[in-house]
Amino acid sequence: MGAACHRKPAPIEIIPDVDKNHLQRNHIFGNVKEIETSIFGLQEDSLTIKDSAQALQWTLERQPDRIFVHHYSYDGYMLDFYNITAANDTQLYRKYIYNDRAQISEWSETKNDFISSKGKYSYDRNHFISGEKIYDGDSLVMSFAYKTDGVGNIISSTQDNQQFVTTTKYHYNEHGLVDRIEEYEPSGKVFKSATIEYDNYGDEVNRCVYKSGKQLIEYTYNKYEQDGRKIKTIYEDKLHRNKEVKYYTSFDSHKNWIIEYGVSNNQLVSIRKRNINYYQ
Repeated sequence: MGAACHRKPAPIEIIPDVDKNHLQRNHIFGNVKEIETSIFGLQEDSLTIKDSAQALQWTLERQPDRIFVHHYSYDGYMLDFYNITAANDTQLYRKYIYNDRAQISEWSETKNDFISSKGKYSYDRNHFISGEKIYDGDSLVMSFAYKTDGVGNIISSTQDNQQFVTTTKYHYNEHGLVDRIEEYEPSGKVFKSATIEYDNYGDEVNRCVYKSGKQLIEYTYNKYEQDGRKIKTIYEDKLHRNKEVKYYTSFDSHKNWIIEYGVSNNQLVSIRKRNINYYQ
């Protein structure tokens, strides 16, 4: 955590969650136009992080297992994305439509050339989000009702999946960043909660997830370089005794990672390679 809090002196601008675009929410820098991510699985190769150079060379000799392509507007909002299989088939295509205030009004997912699901958003008179409805074909399968504070932060959401209703509450720190999330069962009892800690630059460092508000079941830690590049993510699933570590070792000129190594229980299991194109 020390590296995350001792960067070189620079103007600090912490953007509240309510004002972030899709790129900022995902810690991506610059005016990104397209990100193509190739995923290579290595589960049966019995390699460790020490073999990363060898594993990376192997990726040059075969096709990726899956490719994701994301397109963004000039101001950082996602326009659409593709999920492409190893056989070069588009398994899923999702498209976003925005209103004149750059808010998502609806999205649709296309599989096998027909729209399989879609979502529609509603906003109140203050232009804050108030609801979302999700459809499978023409059938409503889930709806969300949102309550917001005076600046548009979501402070609670109610999810109705046509069988039962659950509620999630959100709490924010002085910078407008979510620092606590509570999920409630239909009975009103806390089912799961999460606490989130940030460094002095507003980047998430620690996330702890608790069952029933008490038992620690998940833990995530992010480490950054002094210039803001994320170099490591550690995730632990306490219930299933699984530990995953992601190392980011190569970056482009905008400080975005282009190579990620995934390690699970000390074994190298995946490589992700990103090709990022920017607006000129």
